[in-house]
Amino acid sequence: MLIERLLLSCVNTRVSLVGFDLKREAPFWYCPSTVLHACGAVYDQQALWVASDATLCRIGKESLSFVSLPGPHANYVHSVKQASDGLLVLCDTGNSRLLFFDGSVLPLSLSPLEEWERAGCRLPFDAIHVNDCLPWRDGFLVSAFSHEPFTAWKETGVPWQKAGLGCIYYLTREGKRTLARIVACGINCPHSLVLHEGDIYCCSSASGDFLQFHPDEENRLHLVKTVHVTSTHFLRGALRIDGGWILGGSSRRHAEDGGGMLLYKLADDGGCRTMIAGGTGEIYDILPWNPVLEPFCDTLEKAPDKFEDDGANPPRCHLPSEYR
Repeated sequence: MLIERLLLSCVNTRVSLVGFDLKREAPFWYCPSTVLHACGAVYDQQALWVASDATLCRIGKESLSFVSLPGPHANYVHSVKQASDGLLVLCDTGNSRLLFFDGSVLPLSLSPLEEWERAGCRLPFDAIHVNDCLPWRDGFLVSAFSHEPFTAWKETGVPWQKAGLGCIYYLTREGKRTLARIVACGINCPHSLVLHEGDIYCCSSASGDFLQFHPDEENRLHLVKTVHVTSTHFLRGALRIDGGWILGGSSRRHAEDGGGMLLYKLADDGGCRTMIAGGTGEIYDILPWNPVLEPFCDTLEKAPDKFEDDGANPPRCHLPSEYR
């Protein structure tokens, strides 16, 4: 399928959603963050779902609805993906687990740290920075920044910010327990897991590399290709298009010159070109623009502000007629 327009889901940014035209190489629509906070996003047949903080938001053709997620910690939820028809899976980063939603939050969860909890250890908030997931084989692949859940008790700062500790888990259900296996490791802040033609791709965000893994019959992932995409941006967000990939470049936090948001068009032959996606901000997810759900733009335009405006947010944006 030829993809000519994108939907960017942005976190910690003045705009939460951005429509981007690949032909014109320019944005054509946005939703300010006064209306909605965003991190991960996914479509189903009737709505756009956006996850952020402790909330899952459903953006329908006529209204918005919000679902509060259970603790014990603040959820700090990142990605939301489709697990099957009508079933969503959320990366509950604050509680280091996957949550499942089919109209309500299910009692089932999967956690790579479940055995620690069974041993009576109360996990700290955001123990390993679980951030993305992918339905795969008999379970889920899950990316995380480290496997050191209790290091924060011994050291100051956030331990998973250290380079090269990131890993990918393969989580399955065995009876009433989660079986967690580390199937890839040594990644520098992994994000954006994608399955394409049998191989697994992900962003090594802090190093600016795009990684390709080939799985074996024992569910282990073997690194077969590394493409260095950027030294100036945090690489996160990946979408397969004809002949290559669209990857997201986020402004680096706490940098004197974090740069604006970029999109990278990475061709299969290795060529790479950049497109400006906006000012200072962070791209989290990249989805194809879905014309069937364009009424959600009207829903967001009519929705009341949910968050305070400090005067720096852009005004509401109307979807231009040529994009309907």
